[in-house]
Amino acid sequence: MKRYKRKLILILFSVVVFVVRTQAQTDSTKNQVVGGFLIMPLEFPVINKTKLNKELNAYGLPSANHPAAAIGIGLQLFINRFITTFSFNKTTRKSDKDTYLTEVEYRSTSFNVGYDLTKNASHSIYPYVGFKGSGLNYLYREKLPDETSMEQYLETDLRYKEITNSRGHLDLGFGVSHQSFYLVNCRIGYLLPLEKVRWNMNNNQTTLGDSPAIRYTYYFTLTLGIGTIVSERQARQHFTSR
Repeated sequence: MKRYKRKLILILFSVVVFVVRTQAQTDSTKNQVVGGFLIMPLEFPVINKTKLNKELNAYGLPSANHPAAAIGIGLQLFINRFITTFSFNKTTRKSDKDTYLTEVEYRSTSFNVGYDLTKNASHSIYPYVGFKGSGLNYLYREKLPDETSMEQYLETDLRYKEITNSRGHLDLGFGVSHQSFYLVNCRIGYLLPLEKVRWNMNNNQTTLGDSPAIRYTYYFTLTLGIGTIVSERQARQHFTSR
């Protein structure tokens, strides 16, 4: 299974590199543009947590319901036909009940490079490849009713559980964007894991053995940004008219 995953990753990466190199060699009229945008991505992660939730429920703990969407910040750069993106997303979903509190945090860090298949500075259609680190933090804290005595509080053993997970992935995806002094960008990406699942505690100082599996599968992203992009033709017209 491990060998199969490695071969699949190498094949997909080789296909992307081949397409980019072929396009670059055959395209005699490249889209000469330069631009940059400060972006606010809204990511919708799809995560398979079946085994994790089964183990949590077996010990009387609530399921790890992660946020449906995570907001973030980042940069997106356009240099000729290459589109480079860096972003960080983080959002926590809280559930405050009468007897317990749960917090499930989702976070991701992405770096990827895409290749624009169009020759228009105002819109782009591009495949991309990169690295994406994804993680979950699960916290469960048992609590007493609002009105309680000091004696009752000191005599009660309150359960507190906190575990965290992070995993690196090969990030393969496809994006469509429209850009001017603003940016509107939609993406869909598929994640291939590059490491094993490990759950940790005590600020990642202790690794928990026999960790339940979790799978970050794919994601959708809607990104808004503000900045600028200029083509070589637009730059020539601007300086010629002065």
